[in-house]
Amino acid sequence: MEGHNLDTPVRDINFQRYCSCVFEVGQRVMCRAFLYLYHHYHQDPNVYVGQRLDGIPNGWARIGAIGKAALARRESPINMDICLLYILLQRTCGLKPDTQNNSVWNSPISDTVAEELEHKLYLLKEIRNDLAHNTNAYLNLTKQELIEKVNVLERLCCNIVTKAAIHTGRSSNTVATDTARITSQLHDILTSSLPPKIHPQEWLIMAHEEQRAALPQSQEFFAQAHLRLPRNQEAQAKGDVDFLHTFLSWRYSDGSPIQVIIVKGQAGVGKTKFCKELWKLSVSSKMTDSTEYDLVVKVECSQVTTRDVGRLIKEELLPQASQDCDPGQVVNLLTSLRVVWLLDGMEEPAPEAIHLLQQIINKFSDKHLVVVTCQHSYVNEVLTRVQNKRVVEITLEGLSNNGFHSLLKHLLKKEQLYSRFVEDTKDLNAEVVKELFNPLKLTLAVTLWQEGTLDLGNKASFPQLYSAVEAALVVKVSARMADKWGLTTQETRDRIYAWLKELCCLAFHMTLKNQLVSLDKHNTELLKEKSLLLLPSYSDCFSTFLTSQRDINSSETTYRFIHLSQQYYLAAQYVCQQLLSDSSQELMSLLHVDVSNVTDSDVSNVTDTDVNNVTDTDVNNVTDSDVSNVTDSDVSNVTDTDVNNVTDTDVNNVTDSDVNNVTDTDVNNVTETDVNNVTDTDVNNVTDTSQYDQLYDTLLWVFSILDSRSELNERIEKTLTSVLSHCRRCDWMEVVRHAGYSDNLARLVGQYMSDTWYVTDRHIGAATLLLKHTTPSLLSVNITANHNSLHQHLMPFLEQVALADTKSELFGESRREVVFWVKERTELRRVGEGLWCVFAGEGCQCGLLVVG
Repeated sequence: MEGHNLDTPVRDINFQRYCSCVFEVGQRVMCRAFLYLYHHYHQDPNVYVGQRLDGIPNGWARIGAIGKAALARRESPINMDICLLYILLQRTCGLKPDTQNNSVWNSPISDTVAEELEHKLYLLKEIRNDLAHNTNAYLNLTKQELIEKVNVLERLCCNIVTKAAIHTGRSSNTVATDTARITSQLHDILTSSLPPKIHPQEWLIMAHEEQRAALPQSQEFFAQAHLRLPRNQEAQAKGDVDFLHTFLSWRYSDGSPIQVIIVKGQAGVGKTKFCKELWKLSVSSKMTDSTEYDLVVKVECSQVTTRDVGRLIKEELLPQASQDCDPGQVVNLLTSLRVVWLLDGMEEPAPEAIHLLQQIINKFSDKHLVVVTCQHSYVNEVLTRVQNKRVVEITLEGLSNNGFHSLLKHLLKKEQLYSRFVEDTKDLNAEVVKELFNPLKLTLAVTLWQEGTLDLGNKASFPQLYSAVEAALVVKVSARMADKWGLTTQETRDRIYAWLKELCCLAFHMTLKNQLVSLDKHNTELLKEKSLLLLPSYSDCFSTFLTSQRDINSSETTYRFIHLSQQYYLAAQYVCQQLLSDSSQELMSLLHVDVSNVTDSDVSNVTDTDVNNVTDTDVNNVTDSDVSNVTDSDVSNVTDTDVNNVTDTDVNNVTDSDVNNVTDTDVNNVTETDVNNVTDTDVNNVTDTSQYDQLYDTLLWVFSILDSRSELNERIEKTLTSVLSHCRRCDWMEVVRHAGYSDNLARLVGQYMSDTWYVTDRHIGAATLLLKHTTPSLLSVNITANHNSLHQHLMPFLEQVALADTKSELFGESRREVVFWVKERTELRRVGEGLWCVFAGEGCQCGLLVVG
């Protein structure tokens, strides 16, 4: 995590005291001057100062996002920073104007003018800015240097309150009281035996210093990405050209701030790089004018070791800045600041990360912004933690068109190679081209192309590309092992592929348990044991197909999948093996669901008392074996005590609602027929749906793999569709796309489609197929790609829209170009402003197209 164990300057006691003098005493002086002058100058001083700025030409000029946010929430001047108070004094308090040339504020033309109040206010503001931006000059001050600087500050502050008091007609007693208070406060800070209380601005300075020291020395390449904001969420956002610079200033259409932004996207689409780039831009001060937040903190969810926010900052993220604070003080400091939390990788969190998210939401309320990155299947889990907050979900779809070409040039280095790659891939399958906008997959494709192993046929698919990588690695490691252990090449390869099957099995079971990327100690030992049954040594395969990290303290090595997408691909391979094997019991067996041993006697002998006395704990943990082995006598002799004492060992998957909803009638009337007719669907409804969410991305890979091998059949489609129907967030259009636009699958999927469809560029082909089987009441289509890249699906899609009885909305950056392109090729007539009719089929059936 950024900020850990960095050789950054350590704050000393004299620096701490000087910060307190400036940020506490200096701020109070600037605030007192403002209040004196504002109340004196305005007949109705109760009008909030922010309202005054609206009526002043250029009244809001040079007020940064943080200042504007403070005024928007009607912050009291007592809590305003010196710099904001300085601008408000210039604009709203009747002082001399700040002209460009010979300004009395910053460029006095004589010693007499230099003594005026305006210039003294400017000098105090400059002391504050120099301390904030030239921090190193104030570290390690000697006692004498500190006294000299505080003496300068004391004279300046006394001068300001004296001139402000005289300017507003206050008495000499008021002046004496004000100046005596300043002297006393500064003296107390200098002579106190206890270290002064850490001021938020002082802590913020050190935090920024520590973050800047953590910036990587080498510039990491970041390609422009494409963000999609859902149509139904009223949020204001700029285009993707500069989205990183404006991302933190997004608002709802009513102007209210967003509290939680969920950035979702597929594995490898660039979510982690997005977070890193956002953090780097903020730390390097390149976002100062476009964000109202004081600090941006990046947290890698997989590395979180505590749910305590204060400990996380103090011990891991900003240990240098927080060394003189306990965790409670850190939380208090954060409460007074406006902070952005970038929680990256919430789909693969350490156990404490979820609790950390909950604590951030509960402790910091509206003043902090939480940005969470995760995959689509994990969004529901995040939403349960951020209820009653203003949440926006956005999709990181991958590279923009410019980002694609800039990354390609970066990878290939030479213009000649770039031109050759573009030429070689111009006729590539359209679905593969879409996948290339995933930066991880583009990098993989470029690597294979350079090695000469990329199949550029127009039927090439990404499962085939991943398979090519796997085959290349097998060749590489088998050659090394054959020489080392005296095995034949073929024998070595056979053993490596057998080991890969074990790795696929492990990947699946880890995915099912939501154990992502990192292998725990048990799984590592299990894989090593399997390896040694097949190979003389496990080290070659481990080092080739996995990555590792050694813990400095424990000297233990942790193994990880190279990327989460690799784990999903391997897990999908295992599912495919099971689905295609003779002994397969469909996907239900993989989910460990078995009702084959339940008999009618097991059900008929359950009494009312037995049902009523089952507790939540007893039910949640019942295992398959506990149910299957129950006999008549076991059930009939169950007492209240027996039920209440069921232990965790006896327990697993039945949910509270399944038990609570059982009535006397339901139990008494169960017949042998009812038991015999229990189907997979009935069983699925009793299991925890989050298990299916965890398999969502894996099952997309299953569709792609089987389609690429032409092994996808109706039986498998039905099975997989049944499983996916239990996912809380299944993108059915993405399913149809991964299945190679199977018409049978589209028919099966149709029953699960919602009444409103949201279609992006990548899903136009899937929507076309689905419209043949079901019709929504509203179809919203977001077109951002060039119409030429959509030609394969666009015309059939619009023809299907015309045949369907539905209202269609067309919006997005390329909507108007698409309309005129289509108009040249089909019957498209304008029937009103923004309204078009598209005609198709016999009898000229008509569909209404609304162009936003």
